[in-house]
Amino acid sequence: MKLVFTGKTPSLPDPDPRRDRSVGMPSLSERLLERHRARVLNPSEAPLATGSVTPGGTVYRYNRVMLCHRLLGDDEQLADLDAAMSVQGLQVNRERLGTEVSPRFHRADLTLGARATPSTVDAWRVLQSLHGAVDGGRCSPDVLGRMRLEHVLVGSALQGAGSLRATDRVGAPGSGSPETMDYLDGAYAGRLPVDLVLPMPQRRPLSSMPGGRRPVVAVLDTGVPRSHPAFEVSERQEDADTFVTVDSRLQDALCAEGDPESPSIDDPWDEDPGGDTLTGEVASHFGHGTFIAGIIRQVAPDAQVRAIRVMHNDGVVYENECLEALATLAAEAERAREGDETAHPVDMVCLSFGYADEDPRDRASGGLKAVIDRLTAAGVPVVCAAGNFASTRPFYPAAFSAGAQPNQPVPVLSVGALNPNGSVAMFSNGGPWVTCFATGASMVSAYPTNAAGTRTPQWANPNAERYRESLDPDDFASGYAVWSGTSFAAPVLAGRLAAAMIEETDLAGQDLPSVTHRVQTALKKVGA
Repeated sequence: MKLVFTGKTPSLPDPDPRRDRSVGMPSLSERLLERHRARVLNPSEAPLATGSVTPGGTVYRYNRVMLCHRLLGDDEQLADLDAAMSVQGLQVNRERLGTEVSPRFHRADLTLGARATPSTVDAWRVLQSLHGAVDGGRCSPDVLGRMRLEHVLVGSALQGAGSLRATDRVGAPGSGSPETMDYLDGAYAGRLPVDLVLPMPQRRPLSSMPGGRRPVVAVLDTGVPRSHPAFEVSERQEDADTFVTVDSRLQDALCAEGDPESPSIDDPWDEDPGGDTLTGEVASHFGHGTFIAGIIRQVAPDAQVRAIRVMHNDGVVYENECLEALATLAAEAERAREGDETAHPVDMVCLSFGYADEDPRDRASGGLKAVIDRLTAAGVPVVCAAGNFASTRPFYPAAFSAGAQPNQPVPVLSVGALNPNGSVAMFSNGGPWVTCFATGASMVSAYPTNAAGTRTPQWANPNAERYRESLDPDDFASGYAVWSGTSFAAPVLAGRLAAAMIEETDLAGQDLPSVTHRVQTALKKVGA
């Protein structure tokens, strides 16, 4: 598995008002948008207040906003907010506020007012109404600064919402060159079942680990199956030395943040191949978290994965639930740095999803940046997939690699994808904010064994002496698959860092200087 650092200081591209503001964003089907109560913010169709600049394209929850706790504690500002929203017949349902997440934002539902005429509930329109109220002197600018969209993030596997549409092409129109091939054809096919002849690398006992512990990689994704031939799984509270641990208590907390009218994530398991359809198709991102855990198992067998399920099996992640999970990890790390021996922080976080921000300059801020800043300030590096849109448009959280502060002891690392021959994969995002490229195309890793969809072999002969058929494209009983995407480049880097920590450092110290030294030593070992 190849790993190449760019050797350049990460930076964001200069804003260009002439650029296409819709590139580099996911394309969700109408069914997916309806399922997750989401809308696409199309720059050419976005309602704008007087004086507002055309936004970049993004995807957001239309019935949700994120409200700062300062806004909720200020009666005067709440009155301004209510007045601005009443123009559209809407109100914030304060009886269904979510718990505080970093940096102390609450998820809030938008509903029609008691005497409203029929109206469309739309968080973007609410924000534009606030812009108009601020410009007209009817609302404090602080109100607008304390209210944000809740974004929809997507997984970065080369399939479904996390990549280019099947009809998107690269190359000059009509050129007839190989670059004009569809991304989902040929070498860039989606998942396919394979079998693995080589055994997984041997895992050494815990007693041989430096400092008596293993480096822990938090993987926020679709979760893992209850069992798999490649690794053992246990509950985190059991304190067992398995390769993967899950945390049902945290999953229960995330479920409590859910929308009762949207799909919920109520357990840590990656075990529902078809979602809520009756067609028998395997969902686009089912097995995504298992595949990532399997890559780390191959690269760093002596590490441990902490699997936290935040992604639906169609590749969608709600920003609020992602923030809740990351804030939990940040709080654990902060307690450990303060000397709390009961805290058991992770050593790094691996995120294989993201979104494009609506900010006209493509400069994201808000809750996601704040909580990732908390992690890096506490010595926890965050490794992120760069996205699969063949674009230089910043894809967050990966593009936070360009916003590092001088006092941050460890970095955010953004990872693009390489082909097996070392060239950059055609689908991979790039640009000055990408810090590293790792193998991410045609990867082989673990996959849940219970996936057997309705796609069928091209030929079958049930009358032969022994039943025979051509390859069944979505029968994964072998427990392994081949798949592509920057989703799978990120865990290559995370695994390399974990392996370097074991080889080069003592894992015992949890004070910030020890943790920072451990990360910086591992980064030098892998070539950063």
